[in-house]
Amino acid sequence: MITMRKYLWEGLGWIGALFSLLAFTLNSLNFIGSQSVHYLGMQIFGCLLMAMYAASKKAYASWVVNVIFFVVAIIALARVYLLQS
Repeated sequence: MITMRKYLWEGLGWIGALFSLLAFTLNSLNFIGSQSVHYLGMQIFGCLLMAMYAASKKAYASWVVNVIFFVVAIIALARVYLLQS
C-alpha cells in the first residue's frame, strides 16, 4: 500500500510538472498568451500538483515556491476576470 501511494504522489508531481512546462512552452511559442485562461489554468493545476507532491516529500523549499506561483496565477486569473467585467 505504501508503494502504491508513493507512485501516486510521484505521478501527480510529474503531471504537474508537465502541465507547467506545457503552459510555459505554449506561451513562449506564442500559441497562448500569458494572461489567457488556458495558460493560467495550466499553471494553477501544475503548481497545485507539484506543491502537493513537494509537501508529501517534506521538500519545503519546493513547496513554498510552487505555492507562491499558484497564488500568483490565481491572482492573475482573478484580474483577467475582473478586467473583463
